[in-house]
Amino acid sequence: MHLFYADELNPQQALLGKEESHHATRVLRLAPGEEVLVTQGKGVIYKGVITQLSKTEARLDITGTFSEEKRQKYLHIAIGPTKSLDRFEFFLEKATEMGVDEITPLLSFHSERKVYKTDRGRKIIQAAAKQSLSNWLPQLNEPVNFNTILDSTSPQRCIAHCDASRKREDLLTSVSSYPNCLVLIGPEGDFSREEIEAAAAKGFAEVHLGTRRLRTETAGIAVVMAGKLY
Repeated sequence: MHLFYADELNPQQALLGKEESHHATRVLRLAPGEEVLVTQGKGVIYKGVITQLSKTEARLDITGTFSEEKRQKYLHIAIGPTKSLDRFEFFLEKATEMGVDEITPLLSFHSERKVYKTDRGRKIIQAAAKQSLSNWLPQLNEPVNFNTILDSTSPQRCIAHCDASRKREDLLTSVSSYPNCLVLIGPEGDFSREEIEAAAAKGFAEVHLGTRRLRTETAGIAVVMAGKLY
């Protein structure tokens, strides 16, 4: 069955907005009486039957629960947008499929991309969540500067970097045990020494992702895999 995101949803009825209704009518050619799945990305996917359908609005009667998932862990990745937009959006798609909870584009000293339009990113995330039948829709924040993210109140906070002269923990073997974690991943060129020292002074654990030097988007995917799939 096809999965849609509802503008309004309760245990009895759902209302689809213009974009989802247009997709149902013009792309999928659905009709009243057909059964679909609907969610708001907050843990529950419902089964429903289309009762009214136009290219601007659709109404559904909820017939039952398809799946329900409680969050066991919460993983927030603050990551430098890559110079290549395709590579960053590949990360958004794959991280969503694997269950990341929150993503923040992070602007730091070596960032080559200083602007990212999150409206486009949210569409990519929603499409990936629908494709993977995810119960939860990841939150994509507006880009923030490095100094701003240091004030995060996440229970566990890590900064991943490539400076082998500093003492670092192995993130990939430890992040799976963190129930609520923020991980900072730098851009091409990594974090500057001053940024690493500032994060350490704020209580961030310094970590590495193994012996290989990974691309930014690969590092992000590796962290999600370690934190959410194992």
